Amino acid sequence: MKKQMVMMLAGVVLLSAQAADGWRPLRDNSLMVAPGSVLDFSDLLPTPPAPVTERLVVTPGGQLARAGSPSRPQRFLMASAGFDPATGAFPDRMTTDLYVKQLRMRGYNMLRLHFTDASLMAGRQADFDFNPTQLDRMHYLLAALKKAGIYYIVDGMTADTGGYGNNGMTRPVSLKQRVYYDPEAQAHWKKLVEKIYGTVNPYTGISTLADPALAGIILVNEGGLEFVTRGRVADELREPFAAWLQKKYPGSGALSKAWKSDLAAGEALEAKSVGFLKQSAWNSPRMADTQQFYVALQKSTADWMTQHLRQLGYQGLVTAYDNWPSPAAHLARAQFDWVDLHAYFSEPSKFVSPGSVMRQDSMIGEGGRYITELATGKQLGRAYSVSEYGQVFWNRYRRESALALPAYAAFQEWDVIAQHNAPVTLSYAERGGRKDRIYPFMVGPDPVARAGETLAALLYLRGDVAPAKSTVAFQLTPSYAFEDNPFYGNLAIDVARMALVTGFALDTGARAGATARYEASIKPGVGSIVLSGSNKTVDAPASVTEKLGALARDYGGKLGDKVDNSRPAILARISRRLAALRAGGLLPAANTSDAMQGIYQSDTGQLLMEVQRRRFSVTTPHTEGVVFDTPEPQTLRQLSVQEADGPAMVAVSSVDTQPLASSQRMLLVLATDARNSGMRFEDAAETTLRELGTGPVLLQSRRIKLTLDNANAAKLKVYAVDLRGQRGDLIPTTRDGQRLTFTLDTGALTQGPTTYFEITSKD
Repeated sequence: MKKQMVMMLAGVVLLSAQAADGWRPLRDNSLMVAPGSVLDFSDLLPTPPAPVTERLVVTPGGQLARAGSPSRPQRFLMASAGFDPATGAFPDRMTTDLYVKQLRMRGYNMLRLHFTDASLMAGRQADFDFNPTQLDRMHYLLAALKKAGIYYIVDGMTADTGGYGNNGMTRPVSLKQRVYYDPEAQAHWKKLVEKIYGTVNPYTGISTLADPALAGIILVNEGGLEFVTRGRVADELREPFAAWLQKKYPGSGALSKAWKSDLAAGEALEAKSVGFLKQSAWNSPRMADTQQFYVALQKSTADWMTQHLRQLGYQGLVTAYDNWPSPAAHLARAQFDWVDLHAYFSEPSKFVSPGSVMRQDSMIGEGGRYITELATGKQLGRAYSVSEYGQVFWNRYRRESALALPAYAAFQEWDVIAQHNAPVTLSYAERGGRKDRIYPFMVGPDPVARAGETLAALLYLRGDVAPAKSTVAFQLTPSYAFEDNPFYGNLAIDVARMALVTGFALDTGARAGATARYEASIKPGVGSIVLSGSNKTVDAPASVTEKLGALARDYGGKLGDKVDNSRPAILARISRRLAALRAGGLLPAANTSDAMQGIYQSDTGQLLMEVQRRRFSVTTPHTEGVVFDTPEPQTLRQLSVQEADGPAMVAVSSVDTQPLASSQRMLLVLATDARNSGMRFEDAAETTLRELGTGPVLLQSRRIKLTLDNANAAKLKVYAVDLRGQRGDLIPTTRDGQRLTFTLDTGALTQGPTTYFEITSKD
């Protein structure tokens, strides 16, 4: 008893110290949005809910739509379910009903099932001996989603162990690599999808594959060859590689000549002993052939997988190879009508084990790198989803993605977005793993990541951010992907940054109706643009810096490549591309974009990224917001930040259909940073984890003074609301005509800290 008392007192002392340091514990336990509250977004979806009766299709222009309304594209805010063994698996029926209700209230109209195979096989000894309770719960969930009008997508296979019993411990597994060459693994995949999705769901009366609510299947999650071979390429792949090479070269002599003698001792085409390069290898004929082989093998693998699904009666969309941004990987995805891609900014090196390292860098300070990486994955004429994204905990700047990612997703007109993983958590006391505190890749327990989901419903799903006025297409040809840039890296930065100012898509080949969807095309290494209508080439003069970089690249060898890829050379190329867009009329004359100053303004004028200041702002009729690192006054249109005592993200959105200028009910979101009680690091920079900590979750306090211009200022009140949307403290305000001024101090709220506030004219 004495020991327990000492531990309790120590906990009180620790929490008091953290509060004094600007961190206060959340008092909310329940995380279920209250009906009718300012966080209830049910009206963003059809009301009352109508069951799903139509499949989704891809329009000729490359957007998702219901089969019965192909001329009306539809956007989807997707929840990545989080029903895997690590997070609690599939819940019982009563809890499922709560989940589905919460999905609708938060604006989700699609859900992704992830690690379903692992949930069904957890603790099972025999192959394909699915846990009957988990299988029944999965079927009930899918039926409940369909009834609520919510589509879903599934992974054909997520776990590398697939349907093996005893987690495949008694035999080699590595299914994600083996499905490319091993008949047994291929048969295993076929049986897996048939047994999970091809059997009748007792709650719908049809199989999951026959259900129109199934929007699409990711054949194998993150199963691209570039990714699954990153540790080691299986020796068994040498034989199909040799067979592919023999179709191109008559023998080892011709191969050695083509590869410029890049054959190691013992490597021979006839002996099928030609190996693979390390991923760190750069451009070479050998790498070019490797990538061509990978793309060809991925094409044939997707073909037999898709054919099997068709034989089982599935007529919906399929995709695969969703997590590598190299030029060759983009071509591998070009075979599908629906392209999916994943990307993260700053991931922990060893999850939550002691010694795990997280970079404490600003995403905006790197030019929105992972957002532009995702933007360069969209392809003309194909639907595009981002089924996994995130600026991961414990990166202290992750509030940046809360505002920026959904804003650019709307600007670029992506079809589906999903922050990964588990955005709907019912309670910090909910049964199941990783819900009582913040973990990396767990959205629900993290107030900062959850604030991003709130803004995604408004900026993206509701469409507060307008789409780009123009789109440029990047000509991604096989010669560029295999001969010029067969490496495993991304598209050039000067190409990717265009996605911050105008619409962007890859042109990997003609698609019906797709050419009408872009106004200009660009090519690698060329600063000019070609206008689609007139086929006119528009260029801007190359700067001295760009010319010197080109000379260094052409004549300076490896040192020249470093010069050409230096920051001044890259910025010079970006500046030239921006100048060409202006000259071609794709950027307004008043557009403030300036690569040298790190300023990128969208062609709509609504989005502004300031790289050097690590600041990003959104200004639309219904939502305004800014995320900043350095506290300083800033005026958007209706919203002004007068002062703040530290970095923050603040946004205000109307929730009564009126613009901010006249709205009488608004939601204000204020995000800083959050962490666990007792969380400890090995270094002052808080990059290296010592202890993850426990609940309760701590929110970093912030004091910020704001002004809102609104025609109803005289009757507006400001309330702090908890994480459920329920009102708490009334915030003092002052009024000057149509200007409402108030100070939010999350460290002084009697209800405890929060990320949400309600501005309303009604009591």
